[in-house]
Formats: sequence, C-alpha cells, structure tokens
Amino acid sequence: MRCLILVTLFVGSLFLGGCGFPNERTIDRPVAEPAEKTPDESMMVIDQTPEKMQKRFDPTMQDADDSVQDPVELVRSYEELSVKTNALRETNSELTLKNNQLKQQIEMLKSEMEQTKKDMAEANDFLGQMHLELNKWKSDVLGFRQEIRQAQQAQLEALGKILRVLGAEPMEMPDVPKEDSSDSRESK
Repeated sequence: MRCLILVTLFVGSLFLGGCGFPNERTIDRPVAEPAEKTPDESMMVIDQTPEKMQKRFDPTMQDADDSVQDPVELVRSYEELSVKTNALRETNSELTLKNNQLKQQIEMLKSEMEQTKKDMAEANDFLGQMHLELNKWKSDVLGFRQEIRQAQQAQLEALGKILRVLGAEPMEMPDVPKEDSSDSRESK
C-alpha cells in the first residue's frame, strides 16, 4: 500500500513537473563525425586593405593613441552632452514652474476682471439712475422758478392795488420778458 502511494506520488510529480513519457520510440544512432568545415565557416573573414596592412606593420603609422583617444573623445562628448542635458532639464523645470505661476496669475486676474465687470455694470446703472434723478430735479427746479415768478407777479399786482387804494400814484412797470423764452434758455 505504501509502495503504491509512493509510486503514485512519483508519477504525479513527474507529470506535474512536465516530464512525460515520449510517445515515439527513439532509436539510438551512432553519432556521425562532423564534416570538415569549409574555410568560410570556420574562420572569421576580416576585411584587410593594403593601407591597414601597411599601418599594422609600419611603426611610424601605428595608431596606438587611437585606441586610447577614441574612448577619451567619447567620454568628453558624453560629458558635454550630459551637461547640456542637465542644463536643458533645469531650463525645462524653470519654464514649467513659470508656466504654472502664470496660469495661477491668469486665474486670479480672470476672477478680478469678472468682479470689476460686475462693479462697472453696477456703477453704470447707478450713474444712469443718478442722471435720471438729476434731470427730474432740474425740471422740478425750473418748474419751481416759474411758480416763484408767478407768485412774485401776483404779489406785485396785489401791492399795486393796495398802493392805489391808499392813494399812491401807480408806476409803470417795466415789460417783463415772456416766460416761455426764459424757460427755454434755462432748460438748455
């Protein structure tokens, strides 16, 4: 019973582990000797030019410094590019901050502008009302002046009658200008 459980666990672990029994029968064949390699496959082909060959064997033309200078130049150019990149990043971050500040200022100015528009509309309405009241007051004053003139004229006539009754000689009154023309001059 124990063996059966062990065998079942072993087969199950093989099955779960991905190992399985092959479906095909394999036949062992003797390993064939590899064919001789052709020169193209076995060797790496290096493009040799006469200038390169001459440079290689001529001590005056050797570029020993090239192998050192190339990485040095690359490092220098990398440093320059990294400095430029850092400068551009700083500039970009500064411009981003400035842009955000300008956006905040725009929002504040928009709200102030809306408030100013409301205030200006209220002031304009108020001035319109004041203009109407001023015109009304002006017409009232001009009308009141006419009433005062009429009252004064009535007083003068009554005074003239009283003086005649008392025996005074009547004086000739100067001509009073017409009231319509004086009103039209004052209303302009």
